[in-house]
Amino acid sequence: MKLALYGGSFDPPHAGHVRVALQALKSLDCDQLIIVPAFRNPFKASIVADGAARLRWLKKIFEPYTTIIISDFEIRLNRSVTTIETVKHYAPLCEKLYLIIGADNLEALHAWHDYEKLKEMVTFVVATRNNVAIPKEMIALKVDEPVSSTDFRNSFSSLGLSKEIENDITTYYKEHHEPTD
Repeated sequence: MKLALYGGSFDPPHAGHVRVALQALKSLDCDQLIIVPAFRNPFKASIVADGAARLRWLKKIFEPYTTIIISDFEIRLNRSVTTIETVKHYAPLCEKLYLIIGADNLEALHAWHDYEKLKEMVTFVVATRNNVAIPKEMIALKVDEPVSSTDFRNSFSSLGLSKEIENDITTYYKEHHEPTD
């Protein structure tokens, strides 16, 4: 079996995340795509939406897609989890493992925990963003979707999702987070 892992904070999920997942399914030779929301990103100070809310939204968003699985692996651990730990969890289940990251992660990728081992275990797939150059040894996933979780948290801008899900997410953030703008 060939798997693609797509991890992130998804705080909150948006149309860009959906586009990355669907483009990955279309472009990669994989049987399943596993979306792994982080309990807390090791590189971020905090998360606004709790794990249960982010899992619920992701399951609802990706419900129509039978080849996409939403994993509670990192959230269940109730702590910050490194990517290599998640990769080691899934690697025994497959013969090939793709790891989908955003282009915004490229600059600090070498600083990821056990990066050299990670490079041996996965094929990196990089979702394009803001015209960041993708290294030749990585697979570029052309998505450039003009939506951002940060922008939403700051100004409640559109997430590009269905009205029902977007209303649920907006209500949650209005109750749990004050925009910084």
